[in-house]
Amino acid sequence: MAEISLKNRKIGDGHPVYIIAEMSANHAGSLERARRIVQKAKECGADCIKIQTYTPDTITIDCHNSYFDIKDGTWEGENLYSLYGKAYTPWEWQGAIKEEADRVGIDFLSTPFDNSAVDFLENLGIEFYKIASFELVDLPLLSYVASKGKPIILSTGMATVDEIQEAVDTIYRTGNRQVILLKCSSAYPADPAGMHLRTITDMKERFNLPVGLSDHSMGSLSAAAAVALGASVIEKHFCLGREIENPDSSFSMTPEEFSAMTEEVRKVEKALGTTFYGASPQEKSNLAFRRSIFAVKDIAAGETLTEENIRVIRPSYGLAPREYGHVLGKVCESDLKRGTPLNASVIKDYLTLIPAAQEHKELIFNWANDAQTRAQSLSVEPIPWEDHCAWYEASLDSATRSIYICYHADTPVGIFRTDLTSDSEAEISYQIAPEYRHRGYSVPMVALGEKITLQTTPSLRKFHARIKPQNTASLELVRKLGYRETGQKDDYIVFSKTL
Repeated sequence: MAEISLKNRKIGDGHPVYIIAEMSANHAGSLERARRIVQKAKECGADCIKIQTYTPDTITIDCHNSYFDIKDGTWEGENLYSLYGKAYTPWEWQGAIKEEADRVGIDFLSTPFDNSAVDFLENLGIEFYKIASFELVDLPLLSYVASKGKPIILSTGMATVDEIQEAVDTIYRTGNRQVILLKCSSAYPADPAGMHLRTITDMKERFNLPVGLSDHSMGSLSAAAAVALGASVIEKHFCLGREIENPDSSFSMTPEEFSAMTEEVRKVEKALGTTFYGASPQEKSNLAFRRSIFAVKDIAAGETLTEENIRVIRPSYGLAPREYGHVLGKVCESDLKRGTPLNASVIKDYLTLIPAAQEHKELIFNWANDAQTRAQSLSVEPIPWEDHCAWYEASLDSATRSIYICYHADTPVGIFRTDLTSDSEAEISYQIAPEYRHRGYSVPMVALGEKITLQTTPSLRKFHARIKPQNTASLELVRKLGYRETGQKDDYIVFSKTL
């Protein structure tokens, strides 16, 4: 998805929603009121104040035949020229409005309606533009605005897919590719039932651009829903009070309503968060209420695990339920009291380690080049096949290195390795296969690997391990197995365990 910058703000997925307060005609003919609207918009959480740059003569002509009369809607009975005479923002005010926006720390934006307005806004120092829905089809205007090389927010009310594409292509042909689209219902006020907010997701996929909502409906429900659907920009008309009569007041938000909307939008943003699986920090304490395998009768050492003496129940301190079929029929090596969680350490042959052989060469190569494994390794670079083959052959022939493949039933799930550094000391390392992580295999595998190493090398008195500080899983593992931090070497923490 494309990402667009408006001044110092990034617009697009993963960035805060950009909220625009549209002043439009709500100044009701008072520059002082316009300044107050700027101040209030900032106080109410808006990121930007927007006005419109036109005069009655730049947007239409002074003509009173039926073509220029508004026949329905909010402005029914008005003449276009007369309406725009009531609604426009005098150009001589606009510098002062921008100065007030700069003073209070809110972005300033305007919608031009002809080339003379663009020239005026360029002289004013505007940094990005808004195009109204009704002007989307004015391709010469779009081309002229785009030629200024600044970002363009383009409302798409009433537009077909082809019309939107034509508008975007017109902007792109100037070399300007900084476009944000706004879904819009060009009704005043808009009925939420006719807003079709799901179009936002389609627009994002279809045009690969940030998409927002220009919202003319009453209340903040549509704005919050749009954010949930992926809107990156929200634009709402803003007034000091609907009792201040002007052409836009009836469908504009009051400061109290606008503040409530910005708060709702920010709450929705937080609730959306990021793509995330697993237990959140709030949920972690509740992991204990998952199910696991427990002894439900007293079990003596040497006794077989059966459906009568072990069950899958709450809480979750024992082996995961997926292990139930694997452990049934195995021998328990320690006495277990009823109500004790079943853990791998008490089960005979829960895991098995066999010496690595030629048949495991490609398997270990693939595991070693897993991205997460490389990130935690001494060298983070991918391992070429030729280098791996040379290392593997040397390892199989080495008198000081031992590599074991860990099996869970008939499935290889990890590697345990030792390197003798002297007659009495060895460094251990291990890896769980990417597809079998987070299943509780690492602790019993390393414990079994230590046991086998001590059987084959009785002279050992100390194990060492080097672990990167960010590798929290391995840090937890070695501490659980009795290792103690003894120093730091390069980018690794050194742990040791006296036997």
